[in-house]
Amino acid sequence: MREPADGWLERDGVGLHFLEWMPESVTAAPPMLLLHGLSSNAHYWDRLAAHLGDRRLVALDQRGHGLTGRLPHVPPAPGGFAMDELIADAVFVTEQLDIGQPVVAGHSWGATVALELVARRPQLARALVFVDGPIQSASNVFSWEQAMGFMQPPLPRYSSFAEAVDDARRDFDGAWGDDLEPFVMSRLVQAGSSFVLTLTSEVRLELLRGLYESPVDQLWARLESPAIALLARRGPAPMTDWRERGARQLALNAPDVRVAWFDTPHDIPIFAPEAVAAEITKLAVASEASAGDKLQG
Repeated sequence: MREPADGWLERDGVGLHFLEWMPESVTAAPPMLLLHGLSSNAHYWDRLAAHLGDRRLVALDQRGHGLTGRLPHVPPAPGGFAMDELIADAVFVTEQLDIGQPVVAGHSWGATVALELVARRPQLARALVFVDGPIQSASNVFSWEQAMGFMQPPLPRYSSFAEAVDDARRDFDGAWGDDLEPFVMSRLVQAGSSFVLTLTSEVRLELLRGLYESPVDQLWARLESPAIALLARRGPAPMTDWRERGARQLALNAPDVRVAWFDTPHDIPIFAPEAVAAEITKLAVASEASAGDKLQG
């Protein structure tokens, strides 16, 4: 399996860490920008990258996460974690690394960041892969006080890296493999004799506020590029019901967006990386056809 290269860029005093996989051979496959979810990091995409060897991939450690989330790279809260800053980071990385017009993929919270990016900057992206994020605006369903009640559980504290691995093994039950250990390691920082998540409660709250306030329903209608929403069927019944309602609303707001359901938990790229890669390949082909139609038009 090809290994990613580590890289750093600096924007307005904030060091942005990323991973980059180069294609295994000369290819015309479009590159990708990958945006992980909350409490995650760029290594989340390692397993998917193994099935996309035909293209260049760039996965960003977003603010508050991975190596970007460690001192001295952490911006001040709350302003440093606004959605506008997250979008600006993604645009900056795309331009500085000369990625061109990538397919943008995001998971969970990162799916909302990806949707915001593609809707706000329609010329930047070739296509959007929205992986099990909130498919409808959370503010339509919950008050902010209600949302905080279930979106801010206590952050874990581990006595050892082995304990953190055991916790991740339970989270990814049925899909765990040693290839996920870099992901676990990158989400931790040592605090005295313990290990804690790089993401702090304060930063998480600011990022969740941006997620809550995102006008998701309006953003879908603004998309100009091909898009697909990959949704998980397994999980708590309230979340599954919310996804299904969101999918029905999406069919009304943006009927051109295809929805693909996976019989997996929330972490679809971990549980079904080959199937996700196949969906990305199909979407990339559709984006080429769409781009050709625009040129002819």
